[in-house]
Amino acid sequence: MTVRIVTDSTADLLPETAAELGVSVVPLSVIFGEETLREGIDISHDLFYERLIRSKDLPTTSAPSVGEFIAAYEEVLKETDEIVSIHLSSKLSATHNNAVQAARHLSDSGAKIDVIDSDFVSLGVGFLVQAASMAAARGASVEEIKQLMADMMPRIHILVVLDTLEYVRKGGRIGRARAFLGSVLKVKPLLSIRGGEVAPEERIRTKKAVMERLYQIAMSYPNVEKFGIAYSTNASEAEELRQKLASGLPGAHIEICRLGPVLGVHGGPGVLGLGVLQAE
Repeated sequence: MTVRIVTDSTADLLPETAAELGVSVVPLSVIFGEETLREGIDISHDLFYERLIRSKDLPTTSAPSVGEFIAAYEEVLKETDEIVSIHLSSKLSATHNNAVQAARHLSDSGAKIDVIDSDFVSLGVGFLVQAASMAAARGASVEEIKQLMADMMPRIHILVVLDTLEYVRKGGRIGRARAFLGSVLKVKPLLSIRGGEVAPEERIRTKKAVMERLYQIAMSYPNVEKFGIAYSTNASEAEELRQKLASGLPGAHIEICRLGPVLGVHGGPGVLGLGVLQAE
C-alpha cells in the first residue's frame, strides 16, 4: 500500500499541485478579533492581505488542533495505513507537536504515522513535501522517505527579505533576528531560516539592491537542483527575480509560490523569499 504524505498549509503548495501529488494539507488559521479563518479555505490570499494592511490590530495565528490532525489522518487512513507527515519548524509553531500527539493517539489502531519536523517554513517545507510525495509514488517505504528527508534538509537554504520588521516584531517569531530591531535605519532585513529559527544575515538599503543580492546569493550555490521564489503582495518582484535567475542559469528549475495568510501575518506585505535546493 502506497505511503501517503500529509503537510500543513504553510508549505504554500498550490491546491492543484497538492492534488496532483496526492498530498493532504491541514490548514492553519488566522484570527481577526473573534473571527477564525482557515487559510486556503475560509479566506483567499488577496482578501487576507487587503485586511492585514487595513487592520489596526495585527491578527494572530493558530496551529491545527490535535483533533483536526486526527480527523485529517483518519481520512487519509481510509486509503493507506502508512503516513509521513511533514510540517513547519517546531520552533515556530505548535503544529508539529499537535501532529505528533494525533499520531500517537492513532497508533493504537495500527496506523503508522511518522511526523517530521522540517526545520523550515514555506519553500523549505514545499521542497521536502514534493520530494516525499514523488518518492512515495515510486513505491518508497516510510523509512526510505524519512532518509530522503534527512538527506535533503542540509541541502536546503531559505532566505527572506522583509519590507519592514514591524509585522515580524509584533508577531513574536523573530528568533535570533531580534538583533535587527535595534536599528532605526530604513533598511530591508535579509533573514534566513537556520536551526528552525529566523536568523539575521544582512541589512540591505534599497529594493534594487535586494534583487541583486538575492541573485548573487542564488548564483553562489553550486549544483543547484531547484530554486523557489516566494512573495506576499509583490508578484512583479517575484517574476523579476525569476527572469533574472533564468537568464543567469538557463534551464534552471524555478518555482514561484505566494506566502499564505499565516506567514503573511508575521512577514507582512512586500516579502520576497528565495529557496535553494542543492543537488546531492
